[in-house]
Amino acid sequence: MLFGAFSKAPLKRYGQIANWSITGLTFGLLFQISMAVTGTTPEQIGFVMPMSALMVNALLGVSMLMLVGRWMIRRMLQNA
Repeated sequence: MLFGAFSKAPLKRYGQIANWSITGLTFGLLFQISMAVTGTTPEQIGFVMPMSALMVNALLGVSMLMLVGRWMIRRMLQNA
């Protein structure tokens, strides 16, 4: 996703991936907020690949940074 910012391909080619990434990030944030409001944190999160809550938070943060970084890179390349 992040490396797609450097390509010369039109944005619509990567648009669907960006839409899924933003949707996943939104749902992840909503679930994290709901766990914070209720005060419950399960020991393992996920049924396909069980992970600790700390790992889930780290992955959520990394994905957010990658999307923001992609947006900033695309913006700088368009202005140049």
